[in-house]
Amino acid sequence: MSSSEPAVAYPPPSTAPTYYVAPPPAGYPTKDGSGYSQNPPPPVETKSRGDGFWKGCCAALCCCCVLDACF
Repeated sequence: MSSSEPAVAYPPPSTAPTYYVAPPPAGYPTKDGSGYSQNPPPPVETKSRGDGFWKGCCAALCCCCVLDACF
């Protein structure tokens, strides 16, 4: 630094703890109204997948009975 330039003094770093506040979850109503929809979500459509589950259960039960009879 040359003598013609003024010395720059910086303030000391703050010793106060800094806190981070996480934003609310998506869709959570807030004071300003953002993230909150006035329209309800559309109904969920369910689809039948057939009777494969019950066929599998019956087949497993039959296998257990046959194996039990064999031993």
